[in-house]
Amino acid sequence: MNDSIERGRDLLPLRRMAARLGVPSAWLKERAETGDVPALLAGHRWLFRPDVVGPIVAAMAAPESKRGDA
Repeated sequence: MNDSIERGRDLLPLRRMAARLGVPSAWLKERAETGDVPALLAGHRWLFRPDVVGPIVAAMAAPESKRGDA
């Protein structure tokens, strides 16, 4: 495993991750709670890996024809 991930440098809290993605914090929190977006709940704090969550959210925004939905 990447040493920086083990130290938590690559994990972003909810508000910072939402800001990076350009989405409301409440929306991202709901997606984490439902399991649509992978996240770690550490105590009362949601943490996200930008390299994992970014592409998932981008795919959600893709037109249906590009996601493979028919």
